[in-house]
Amino acid sequence: MKYNKFVIIGGDKRQKYLGEYLKKLGNSVDSYGLYDWDDDTERLKALITPNSVIILPLPVSKNGKTVFMPFSKRELPLTRVIGLLSNENKVFGGMLSDELSFALNEKKIPFYDYYDSVFIEENAYLTAFGTLKIILEHIDFALPLGSFAITGYGRVGRETAELLKKLSCNVTVFARSEEALTKSSLQGCNAKKLCELSSQADKFDIIINTVPHRIIDADTLKNLKPDCKIIELASAPFGVKPEEAEKYSVSLIKAPGLPGKYTAKTAGELIGKKIVKTFQEEEKDE
Repeated sequence: MKYNKFVIIGGDKRQKYLGEYLKKLGNSVDSYGLYDWDDDTERLKALITPNSVIILPLPVSKNGKTVFMPFSKRELPLTRVIGLLSNENKVFGGMLSDELSFALNEKKIPFYDYYDSVFIEENAYLTAFGTLKIILEHIDFALPLGSFAITGYGRVGRETAELLKKLSCNVTVFARSEEALTKSSLQGCNAKKLCELSSQADKFDIIINTVPHRIIDADTLKNLKPDCKIIELASAPFGVKPEEAEKYSVSLIKAPGLPGKYTAKTAGELIGKKIVKTFQEEEKDE
């Protein structure tokens, strides 16, 4: 590759494994904000040189202002990073905001969002495995003897349902569209309209929500089994209000960013492979 000097800024365990993956391919890799002792901003300035590739985390930012750096004690403004770059650099990041994309465009800095449809599909597969791990940590019965509900049938819902079915679990999918219901039924799941969730809620040991809208209301919460647990996989505004779950003594398990927590090595390598593939495709076009 033309570029073989990478600077990884921020991120979680995925970025640590990403660095190891790139090093194994013979690249020079430095990091900033991955350890609580390496976040001197003058050091970052020294790391970024012409032709270095900057790799930002997934997500790049959680507040739109600073880089996502959970292992660092400091905050790093996105504007600070942009100010250190030139059009000789390249930037990779996951879920780049419109504002960040605009700022990079203004400086004519090439950038790539590795969180594309292919990556999302593979990431959903890893999320399903993380969900399985959470389930196993919170049940006291053999997995196939439980009854599981999945709300929503997007990528994460589909992958989770498929994994549970492979493990001989009883899975019911609640979705709005007829297409989703048909596909989940062909997958071997029980398929129910989302509007039936409240009346069916007392049948499940675990409810896995993938819908980023409040679909688990008070009527549903009141109808749950006493020991039923809800695993929240969706992003804000989420499928259930935490205060309502607490009001009805329902165990709510918030589970964002599962690939980074439970399959960090695979997830990090997935990012690395995506970046390497991008360079390979560019070299073919030259």
